[in-house]
Amino acid sequence: STASSGVNSAPSIRKFAAICCRPRRLIAALTPGLLPILVGKVFAPFRQGQLAEALNAYWVPDAPTEAAINAANSDLPATPEQPRPGFTDAEQADRVAGLLRNIGLTSQFAPLVILMGHGSMSQNNPHLGAYDCGACGGRHGGPNARTFAAMANRPEVRKLLAERGIIVPAETGFIGAEHNTCDEKITFYDLADLPTALEPAFRELQRLLDQAGALSAHERCRRFASAPRHPTPTQALRHVIERSRDFSQARPELGHATNAAALVGRRSMSQGVFLDRRAFLVSYDPTQDPNGTVLEGILLAVGPVGAGINLEYYFSTVNNERLGCGTKTPHNVTGLFAVMEGASSDLRTGLPRQMIEIHEPVRLQIVVEAKTEVLAAIYGRQASLRELIGNEWVHLIAKDPETGEFTIFDPVLGFVPWIGPVKPLPTHRRSGDGYRGHTEPLPPVLIGDPIPLPCGS
Repeated sequence: STASSGVNSAPSIRKFAAICCRPRRLIAALTPGLLPILVGKVFAPFRQGQLAEALNAYWVPDAPTEAAINAANSDLPATPEQPRPGFTDAEQADRVAGLLRNIGLTSQFAPLVILMGHGSMSQNNPHLGAYDCGACGGRHGGPNARTFAAMANRPEVRKLLAERGIIVPAETGFIGAEHNTCDEKITFYDLADLPTALEPAFRELQRLLDQAGALSAHERCRRFASAPRHPTPTQALRHVIERSRDFSQARPELGHATNAAALVGRRSMSQGVFLDRRAFLVSYDPTQDPNGTVLEGILLAVGPVGAGINLEYYFSTVNNERLGCGTKTPHNVTGLFAVMEGASSDLRTGLPRQMIEIHEPVRLQIVVEAKTEVLAAIYGRQASLRELIGNEWVHLIAKDPETGEFTIFDPVLGFVPWIGPVKPLPTHRRSGDGYRGHTEPLPPVLIGDPIPLPCGS
């Protein structure tokens, strides 16, 4: 029976071997064509990326899509047994009104309101999530921005907003977008729904954002060791795009490295000040929130998110081998949820060395434009904030919205006046005049003459 079995299995073995050889033959046939692509990725990533994008746009054009956000209006709550995809009109109005009140945008709407999330895209990067939005759980913020804009543009939602005291002019349009922080590209969503009357304003906005992207790349290049030393904004933009397409680049961007502060207040707090890309800016208008209700919600988000990002960099910097994950070059993705070194190691946590090399391990300074009694009441009510601030994982500073006086929070003494020398900041016509030739962290400087903002901004 053994001999019989061997004879009967011979054709099957030959068939199996022939099937296994087919991929090898296919790979061998494709190799001459793939070689130029590989050479291009190694020696000319910018040009190769341009060609790949052009071919992809030609052969696989973008398909129009629509955000399915609407759910049938119902008083029955959604449950795991009876899920209800989407949001009812009331739920949409709740979310739109909540964000607009949080940032103080309840009147004086511009013709275009841009909701811009952020994310990062680069080649061969096992730590891609660490460069994405911290408030989105290490994901891209664009889908959230798109969903919000779609909600805010619906007439049914605007009617409910008007009933809640937020009147959005009919000529105002909301646009969702996402900023790729690696190559400075901005993707806009649902432009087919943009009213014709707003198209000239949108084209001007695109022009200004393209200019801002090149200037942002210029600021970033001074911290890259392999970047041109004195590039023009156009050359700097080309360099950051090339970094995003280079699959051998271990430092496609620097993420939140050097973060040191969070400013919660009106735009006038930071207008005309160069902060060297070290501060989170959170819009909040204390004149619209006398009891601190809005501020409480903001701090419950800014506190954990800001502290999480800051402490992630802090601990990964003070001991990168134990609290970070060491160099990323030998890392392999494991199970699509973690990395390990080579083929055998523990799962590595924290940030890689290439993300923290220029970071200074300091704890986050949260500067809030609010009355001290409002902040003290919030601190007393919220245990999570007491854990962060009371244990000095972050530091809290209050800026009086009327007098401009600064007070520092002490867990034992409460708010105490800030006492220190007040020195005038140096002034430069442009931020580039201050950072040109410098690779180290820089102190704040004033930039030219700030453009006056409307009252209450």
